Amino acid sequence: MKFKTLFLVFLILLIGVLAIYFSPFQKTNKTNDYNLEEEKANLNEGNGEMTIQETPSMSPEEKTTTLFDFDPHLLSWEEIKPTAIWERRDAQAGVVFQDKIWILGGLGGTNTKTTDSYSSFPHYKDVWVTEDGENWELVTNDAPWGKRRGHAAVVFQDQIWILGGVTNAEIFKNDVWRSADGKNWVQVTAQAPWLPRKGHAAVVFKDKLWVLGGVSIKGVKNDVWVTEDGENWELVTNDAPWGARYDLAAEVFNDKLFITGGVVPGEWKGMKDVWFSNDGINWELANKESPWLGRHGLCLTSYNNYLWVIGGWSGYGKGYNDVWFSQDGKIWEQTLEDSLWPGREDLTCVVFQDHIWLMGGMTTNGTRKNDIWRSTISGTQEKM
Repeated sequence: MKFKTLFLVFLILLIGVLAIYFSPFQKTNKTNDYNLEEEKANLNEGNGEMTIQETPSMSPEEKTTTLFDFDPHLLSWEEIKPTAIWERRDAQAGVVFQDKIWILGGLGGTNTKTTDSYSSFPHYKDVWVTEDGENWELVTNDAPWGKRRGHAAVVFQDQIWILGGVTNAEIFKNDVWRSADGKNWVQVTAQAPWLPRKGHAAVVFKDKLWVLGGVSIKGVKNDVWVTEDGENWELVTNDAPWGARYDLAAEVFNDKLFITGGVVPGEWKGMKDVWFSNDGINWELANKESPWLGRHGLCLTSYNNYLWVIGGWSGYGKGYNDVWFSQDGKIWEQTLEDSLWPGREDLTCVVFQDHIWLMGGMTTNGTRKNDIWRSTISGTQEKM
């Protein structure tokens, strides 16, 4: 009797377990678990592209999500505005500050012959700003640093800084200005210890402000100066190994200071060597003969973990519109597509809202521009 009772209890328990296992609720849970793992497995990688495949349980937003790895070869350009509201110009300065693009000063008019005097062309002392690259606002038409071209501008200590340049009366400057809003300016010093100059490079490197090269009334320079406050300057070297030049470009990339390009008056053959420094004092040659044609008045920009050379001038009256990139300053490659914008010198390039932006400059025929271009990726949908 005891055995029959135990067998009956065991049979009842077995039926209960089987009923729970095969219940609709349990099936639903197993199906949901399976779909979740299936969706995870559908995240595939291949050919530099990650795609999330559709599954029945995904939302419409998830079904359309596609992420692309950045391929520098595919960098291309789209025109945002053919003519901005500010006057056509080159040799202006540009920065990104307070999540806006700022354009400051520059040279207007159109060069028709090599003997054209710069003093006969309009020089600007205005400041313009935009939040989207298309709609611009005049901040001031009368900045106290006066009409000038070939000056440098950086963002340092949460302010915009203007350094040097040359006036409409062909007076070279070595003054330093700063502003917290682009409208109200403070003169930090009327005469920095470095010679008055134009076409120099200025960067912020290791939390200090640096000035490199340029041309003064005494000729081209290859000196390097540094300051912590914009007023007190230290001469790091008066004879950097990269040689005297102006219209050079400098950029900080991978915690190193890079320079390239430039020209010597009278020679007019643009340079194409690339140099870098870990401290601004000691310099190493990265590439003596980079694959692009020698140039000056170019852009050197850091973007998406690459160093970029954009545009510039041959030194013999030809503007370039090619674009090159490198991960180390030694090995360079060119983008696959020709740029749609006409070749030019003394343009402005900034990185803004995950794009390279390009504006202004003078083209081969001597026409100064006020067009606005933005980088894109050829043949793909960019991550927004």
